[in-house]
This record gives sequence, C-alpha cells and structure tokens, in this order.
Amino acid sequence: MILQNFVQTSPKILYFILTLYVAYSESREVDSVRDPPCYFNPLCTCSKAVPDLGIVRCQNTFLSNIPPTINTSKVFMLQLDNIGLRTIKPHFLQNTGLYKLSITRNPIFGIPDDAFLGLERTLWKLDLSNNQLLSVPSKALRYLQKLRFLDLTGNKISRLFLDSWKGLENSLETLNLAENSLTYLSPDTFTGLPLLDTINLKGNNLREIDPSVFRDGMDRLSHIILADNQLSSIPYLALSPLRMLKTLDLSYNRINRMNPTIESGTINIQLDVRMSLDLLNLQYNKITILEPGAFQYFNVLNKTYLDGNHLNAIEENAFQQTKIRELYLRDCGLTHVSPEVFAGLENYLQILDLSGNNLTGLEDDFLLRLNSLRSLSLSDNLLKGFTSIEAINGFQHTLHGLDLSGLRNDPVSIDNLRRLKSLRVLHLSHLSQRSLNMDDFYEFGADLEELHINFAELQTIKNRAFHSIHGLKVLDLSENTINQIENEAFADIGHSLTTLRISHGLSSSTQTLPYESLKVFSSLQHLDFSNNKIRSVPDTSFHFLKMLKTVELQDNEIEDIQKGTFQGNIHTQLETIYLSFNNLKTIPESTFSDLPMLEQLYLDDNRISILEKHAFVNLENIKRLNLKGNKIATISFESFQNLPELEDLDMSYNQLTDFQFSALDQAGTLATFRVNISHNRLSDLMLNDDTDTETGFENLHTNIKILDLSFNNITEISKQYLQPVEMSLTHLYISHNYMLNVTKDVYGNMPHLQWLDLSFNRILEFDYDTFKNSRNLQGLIISNNLIAELPKDIFRYLHNLRVVDFSHNRLRFLPDNLFRAEGLERLDVSHNQLSRLPLSSLSVGASATLSELDLSWNGISSLNHGDMFSKFESLSWLDLSYNRLVQVEVGVFGLLPKISVLDLSHNSQLSLERHGKSFQGIEDSLLVLKLDNLSLTQVTN
Repeated sequence: MILQNFVQTSPKILYFILTLYVAYSESREVDSVRDPPCYFNPLCTCSKAVPDLGIVRCQNTFLSNIPPTINTSKVFMLQLDNIGLRTIKPHFLQNTGLYKLSITRNPIFGIPDDAFLGLERTLWKLDLSNNQLLSVPSKALRYLQKLRFLDLTGNKISRLFLDSWKGLENSLETLNLAENSLTYLSPDTFTGLPLLDTINLKGNNLREIDPSVFRDGMDRLSHIILADNQLSSIPYLALSPLRMLKTLDLSYNRINRMNPTIESGTINIQLDVRMSLDLLNLQYNKITILEPGAFQYFNVLNKTYLDGNHLNAIEENAFQQTKIRELYLRDCGLTHVSPEVFAGLENYLQILDLSGNNLTGLEDDFLLRLNSLRSLSLSDNLLKGFTSIEAINGFQHTLHGLDLSGLRNDPVSIDNLRRLKSLRVLHLSHLSQRSLNMDDFYEFGADLEELHINFAELQTIKNRAFHSIHGLKVLDLSENTINQIENEAFADIGHSLTTLRISHGLSSSTQTLPYESLKVFSSLQHLDFSNNKIRSVPDTSFHFLKMLKTVELQDNEIEDIQKGTFQGNIHTQLETIYLSFNNLKTIPESTFSDLPMLEQLYLDDNRISILEKHAFVNLENIKRLNLKGNKIATISFESFQNLPELEDLDMSYNQLTDFQFSALDQAGTLATFRVNISHNRLSDLMLNDDTDTETGFENLHTNIKILDLSFNNITEISKQYLQPVEMSLTHLYISHNYMLNVTKDVYGNMPHLQWLDLSFNRILEFDYDTFKNSRNLQGLIISNNLIAELPKDIFRYLHNLRVVDFSHNRLRFLPDNLFRAEGLERLDVSHNQLSRLPLSSLSVGASATLSELDLSWNGISSLNHGDMFSKFESLSWLDLSYNRLVQVEVGVFGLLPKISVLDLSHNSQLSLERHGKSFQGIEDSLLVLKLDNLSLTQVTN
C-alpha cells in the first residue's frame, strides 16, 4: 500500500530513479568487465539470468537471425553489433519490453514496417547507425510513442520527407543523421518534431540550408551540428526562428565570411537575428578576414572556435556588441593582433587562446583592456620578449591560466611571472635557465595547482624547488634533459601532488630511477617516468607512495624488477602498471604478488625468456595480463597462482615450444578467461606426464573459455592434450598451422564449444564422428585446407550448427543430406571444384533457415530446374560469381522471397533472357544485382 501511494504521488522521483539506472547501465557498456555468456547462445553475453536478461550484447559474430529466446524474456538493452544481420523479422522483439535497442554495423538495407511492434510504450532509445539503410524507416518508427533518441549515423540515406518522422511528434528529442548522403533539406523537414532538442547532420553533402527547414514549432531545438558539409555561408535565415539554440557546429565547411551570402556573392540585407549560444564552432573553414561587426548577429557566445581558418586580418571592432567568454583562435596564421580587435569584449572575455600562430609580440596595453580575462594561451608562436612586467602587470590578481609553451617563442624568465599571484595553471617551455631552485617561484601565489614545464632543456631540480607553490597537484616535467633531481626537490609538495609526469624528461645519462626524491609523496596517485633511459629501479622506489594508482615505466631500458618493489600491504590502491618496451629478462618469484586492487599489468615487448615459479601470485582483482612480444620459452610450474578474475592473458609473439594447461589451473576461475598463445613455436602438443605427477592432479581442469593457438607450427595434437579445457572451451582458434587431420579424440568431447577455426592448415580428412560430443558447435571454419571429400555423417550430431566455411579447399561435391538439422544460416563453399549446386546436401529444415550461400569460384554450369530454390525460404544473399554458368532458366530465382543480394558476375558465357524474366518474382526484394563481365547485349527495364 505504501509503495502504491509512493508510485502515485512521486512520478518525478520514479523518473529520476529510472534516469540514474539508465546512466549506470550505459556506463557499464564502456567497462572492460565482461558479462557472462547467455544461456540461449554463448556467443552473446547477458548481464542477468532468466527471466530478466538485463543487458544483452551480441557482437562481432554471425547471427543472421535474432535468437528467438530473446523474445520470450524481458530485456532492458539489446546490442546487435556487426553480426551479419541482413533482415529484421516482424514482431521479433514484441515481448521484450526494451528500453534501448542498438542494431549497428550490419548489412541491413531496410526495416520491415512491423519490426518494432510491441515496443510502442517501452523503447526510448534506438540506434541504427552504420548499417546500409537507404531511407528513414518511417513506417517502422511511427508507433514508437516513447522514442526519444534515434541514431541513423553512417547509413546511405539521401532524402528526407515531410512524413519521415510521423508518429514521433510527441517524443523525439535527439536525432542523429550524421555521415549519410543528404544533399538537400526540403522546407519544414523537421518542423513536425516540436520536442526535438538535438539534431546532428555532420558529414553529409549539404551545400545550403533552406530558410524554411526549421521554421515554426521547433521551440526546443538547442543543438545543431552541421560540421563537415559543403556550406559556403552561415544559414542565418534558417536559424533565425530557433530561440532556444545553444550549440551551433559549422566546423569543416567552406564558409568564407561571417556576413550573410548567397552563391552569387554578398547580399546587403538586415536580418532580425540576435542569437545567444553556448557554443559556436567555425573551426577549419575558409574565413580569411573578420570584418567590423562580423558577429553582429550574435548577442552572447560563451565559447567561440575559429581555429584553423587562415585569417589574414582581424579588423577593429570585429567582436563589437557580442558577449564572448571563451575565444579560440588557434592555428590561424595570425602575425599581429591589435588591442582594438577585442573592443566590446573588455568585460566579458575570460579565456583567450592564440596558440599555434605567428605572433611576434603583443602591445603593452593589449591585456590591460581585457578586465575579465582569466586564461591566456600564447603557446607555439614567435613571441619576442613577452616577459616584461608591464605586459602582464594588470593581471597579477586575476589571471588563472597562462600558457607560454612552445619552442618557437623566445626564452621565458620565471622571475618575470612571479607577480601573477592568482595563477592556477602554468605552461612553460624554452626557459632562460637550466635548473629549478627555491627562489624561482618566490612570491608566486599559493593557488598554483598545475605546472607544466616541457621542452625547456631542464637539467637540475634543486632541493625545495617548489617551496613557494606548496599547493601543487599536477607537475609535468616531460620532454627535458634532467640529469639530477636532488633528494628534497619535492619536499614542499609531497603532501599535495597527485600526478607527476617526467616522460622523456631525464637525460640519457640518468639510468636509475631518482627514487630518493619520491619518498615525500604521501598523496601521489599517478607516476609517469615513461620513455627515458632508466635501467634500474631500486626495490624501495615506491615504498612510501601508499596512494599510488598508476605507474608508467614503459619505453625504458629496465633490466629487472626486484621482488618487493610492489607490496600488497603498501600499494593497496595500485590499479595499473605499465612496463612495456623495456629489457626485462625474467620475472622472479613473487615479483607481482598480493596486490589487492591491481587490474592491469603490461609486460609486453620486453626480453623475458622465463616466468619463474610464483611470478604472479594472489592478484585477486587482476583482469588483464599482457606478456606479448617477449622471448618466453619456458613457463615454470605455478607461475600463475590465484588470479581468479583474470580475463585476458596474452602470451602471443613469444618463443614457446611447449604449453601445459597446468600452469593456469588457478587463473581465470571466476571470469570469462581468454588465453592467446598465437605466433609462438608450438609444434606437437602433448600432455606432459611430468607435470601431472608434480601436481598430483589426475583430472586437471582449467577455466579457459577462449583459446588462440593460431600461427604456430602445430602438426599434431595428442588425444589427451585438450582434456583440461574440454569442459570450459567455447572458442578454439588453431588457424595457420600444419595439421593434417581432425579426429574425434581431439575435438569430439567439448560440450560447450561454440566456435572452431581450423583454417589455413593442411587438413586432408576428418573422422566421421569428429564432433560426436561437441554438440553445441555453432561456427566451423575450415577454409584454406586440402579437403577433397567429407564424411556424410560428419555433422550428424551438430544440431546447433549455424555457420560453416569450407572455402578454398578441393571439394568436388558435398554428400547428400550433409546438413540435416535446421538452423544453418551461412554456408561458404567458394573456391572449390563443385560442378553442380549442392541442393541435395541440405535438408528441408537446413534450407529453410539458410540466409547466406556462397558458391563462387566453382565449376557450376547451369541453373535449369525451375523449383531448385523452392526450399530456401530465408536466403537473402547468393553468390554464384566466377562459375561456368551458361543459362539461367526463366523464373529460377522467383522462389527466393527474401533475396536481396544476387551476384552472377564473371560468368563470361552467361546470357540472360532478353525481357528480364530471369529475375521475375524478386523485383520487390532484390536490392543488389551484380552482372559484371557477362555476355549481355542489352539491358531491359
């Protein structure tokens, strides 16, 4: 009863709670943590179990049909990304109650009218980006009463119509049409969307915006993105009705002036427009001059970006009568800026960025007029002597940020900046001195939080160099040649500093980490000494850094990391360690142990040849361990101990000649564990009896789900070798090896195996019962082998097989009734020696579900049976190119109701029926027809 009253009286609170849950759910989409496999198809992941599946993701696999189980469960979000989906069946999600649906990177040309029935009152977000849609699926969208977000980015939509958004009038708030093929927007294209807040038209081919596009009824439109089009002028007339407009992005167009223009040139008209925007982006256009009153049609511009326009001149009063807070004029080729340029901005301008120009100086009173200026960037110019006290005297109590970095500027004297008492962020380069000492920052304000001194050729950091700026939080001394950091150099900022960067900042003579100077840091979280010449890291280097979260030591010459360098009782917050690209040769016992928060450890591209016993122990939260690109030839017994959350172990590109699963029996036990041992030197894979004796386990089991053994020298796998992973493997990759046969002893007892890739081997034959107890196999890739014949019962036990690739073999025929079970979705038998269509190889059930069939590059000569395709109810993609077809019987394709792509190209002797009857019956479904290099004499309508 209480809950009922709460629901009735607190709709706003419920809406707030739902919003929080959505934000949390979407934030999980970018997390590295993997959800467990779905029970209905382990190639997908589900955040929850039945009956509510939560967030379902099917990515980078092949699913020509949506698993029907989804439609019998509640799903909060569904992501179908790059799964080869060509069609969406009507009503396929009507029982899910979806809040967000994402169908992206698929070869979908159109959406059926009834595709989203059942989601009228639940679907808020729909992402159909990066497909091949030719038009807005307006009929499928019109019943989605709650749809607020629609993303159609990256399709092939070329036209919009007045009824494109019919049915979305009372809900749609965000519309993304970026990266399509739009060339023109007709009047009132969007006026039927009164609630629209954001529209993104980036990356189309729009040359102009009709003045009536946004007229009437668009009172809420706040954000318009028109970047990367072909606009030559600012569409003031079209924008004038938009009183709520806050963001206008016109970057990367061909706009050449601020005043209204038409194609024939400038027009002298007065517009009743005074826009107030949070952001105006005019970056990288063709503007060469800012004339007086250039911004007369803007009242307020909080952020204005003019970067990348080659401005020959900014004339006086260019910004008159406009209130601009942040002005960015980077990389504009400016050589001189007069103080009168900023007339009218004296009491408004807070951030001015003039970096990347060719300014040689500023007039003495240039800054005095900008009373509200808080941040000034003059980096990467040609400044001569902009260090006088007079030039900055008026800002000693107001300027918060100053950037004078850049090698082209004259040397800067720190002493001339000391009167800037309110500085919080300071960037410097090319100093007039080679050391930092206690007196350098004398009289600087205590508010300074970030100090960046890069490319300054610093050589020495003296004791207590930062005595006067003891509130510093971020210190970046990268890109210097420091050869001495005295032990108490950081003594006064040890309590405050959270980030220290000295990447490529030490001289080549400094070969030992300056650890003594680091002991004072009680709050340091991020330490970066990457890209130096460090060879030695003493074991006590980080013992006083108890708050450390990230250590970056990559790109050095470190030869060893001693036991005790990282300690669990000290480094309780440590999450990530980067040691890539060093000279480590071995990982001794307990080098990385008992670090409770460590999630990522990068040891790739070193010279490690051996992993000693207990090298990685008790890392209970580690998820990613990268050992790629080393010289590992031996993995000692118990090298990996108690790593239950490990998800990715990458040992590719090493020199392993043997790999035993006993090394990983305590790794990844609670995770979806992926192990990559590709690009090694494995040959004959045999179970090591000595290892069994040592462990004492007769029935060894590891939790590896995904195993990559590709690109080795494997010729044979013993029948016992894969036993430790038989009960856990879902994906097995053994491509690019030298195996000759495939037997039941190796592959016949993997009950959870979903995907098997044996391509690019030298396989000649299969046992008839090879997959007898591996009955959940969905994908089998055996392309690029030497197979001439298949056992007729090889797929007898595989009732879930969906994808089969036998391309690039020597098959002359496929046995009758080879595919007996329904569910087959893709079959590739291209680049073989077939002389006829393998119709009898597919049962009625298998034919009915087949979506893609590739028979290209064979020797098929005829299609002469009128009903030969009658059982292919779902076939949408058929490739018969590069065969020996001579004749196609009239109407032979007419029994393919779903066919959308048909390739008959490069059948050089093929002639088609003159009146177009060869394709009779598929006129409504066919979208792509390829007829390259045929014997065509004419083309009929």
